[in-house]
Amino acid sequence: MAKTYKNGAEILAERAQEPNPTARADAEARVRTRISQDPAPPRRMIYSGTMPVPAQADASTGASLPPRNRKITRRRVSPFNIILLLMGLAAAIVLYIGNIIAVDQLVGDIHKQEIKLQVILNEQEMLRARINQMSSLERIRKRAEEELGLQNPSAAPNWLHIDPEKAREIEKALPKR
Repeated sequence: MAKTYKNGAEILAERAQEPNPTARADAEARVRTRISQDPAPPRRMIYSGTMPVPAQADASTGASLPPRNRKITRRRVSPFNIILLLMGLAAAIVLYIGNIIAVDQLVGDIHKQEIKLQVILNEQEMLRARINQMSSLERIRKRAEEELGLQNPSAAPNWLHIDPEKAREIEKALPKR
């Protein structure tokens, strides 16, 4: 018959009161055979293996299991490290958003400058066309005929022939400056 225990202290008290060590050895042997048949992982002992493992509780009888050692868990990340990580992440996000805003402003400035450049290039092309229009030979000829009364000659021009000897004599006769 399986005995039910309220807590682990009752188990320890019962074992301490057992009169003969052979009954205890028999109980330990029965527990070991049940454990070897059970696929559960071996349990850690409270007193370095000097205490026998109690029999597994039977669910149908309502027997309770003795308390198990709590698994040791180490905190892998301290709260300070988490806060430090969050602050670093927040700073990185702020810098990233600031960078995006700065790049957006620069793109806007570049767009405005490109528009200004296009306006200037258009004005320059208009001025070039105006210069070409004003310097056309047809326009100049019309203005010369209408305003100044100039006309194209009807006869071919005569070529002058200068005697080099006479030119030297004239140069010698002129006073030197």
